[in-house]
Amino acid sequence: MKLICKHIFLILFSIAISSSSDIYDILDNSFNRLKSYDIRFDCDLKIQSISKDPTELKFSFISHWSDSLNFYSYLKFLSPVDFKNTEIWSHHSEKVIVKRRMPLNNEIVTIDDDLEGLDIISFLNFDDIFNQIKKDEVSLKKSKFNKQDVFVIKSFKTKNKRKVMKFYISKDDFRILKIEWTNKRGALNKILTFENWEFVKNVKIPKSIIFEDIKKGAKTTCNLSNLSLEKLSNKKIELIRLGFEN
Repeated sequence: MKLICKHIFLILFSIAISSSSDIYDILDNSFNRLKSYDIRFDCDLKIQSISKDPTELKFSFISHWSDSLNFYSYLKFLSPVDFKNTEIWSHHSEKVIVKRRMPLNNEIVTIDDDLEGLDIISFLNFDDIFNQIKKDEVSLKKSKFNKQDVFVIKSFKTKNKRKVMKFYISKDDFRILKIEWTNKRGALNKILTFENWEFVKNVKIPKSIIFEDIKKGAKTTCNLSNLSLEKLSNKKIELIRLGFEN
């Protein structure tokens, strides 16, 4: 499963509002909502597919923004046995670099950014998506979703207005509640949903992240626990950068 590019029903649309610059301001506030925070959590991950037996993984995760352009993360698997103690480092800047160390050989090596199931962590960094949207046409409407007032923003190519990326963003605090992708025929293709929100340091963080690939018949669910937005210690920051100093 590829990493989603830094990745709703029951909508009642109202009149279209605002200009492209206003839309980009909303997206900027939304995509950068968690920037500058050091984030930690544990994740129980379940990958389901119509062609394979379910896969369940558990890992601990920490991330650090060294500046507005450099995002580092570190992940360590806790289960199952064949994944346990495997470590993953990633650096998001002009490009994404992913490194891994497996307990069998203890060697840190660069890998492709397509490790199955780990696309779910890209919700922390939407820079790639934002850069793509700036090249597309955009529209904005007001609506209701789950009894909340939301902005519904569509991004699409002029030549094919059916192939759309659609964002449902809370008007109160710019939280992304759901993202939908439709294909060139206008059929719903992928869905990324953020649910079970919890206040952490007065910031709302989703405890559940669900990604559905309808075309492939696959679903990835990530349930978060032990959420923290505390500033990382120097020791933790050194651990995150370790993969890129070797």
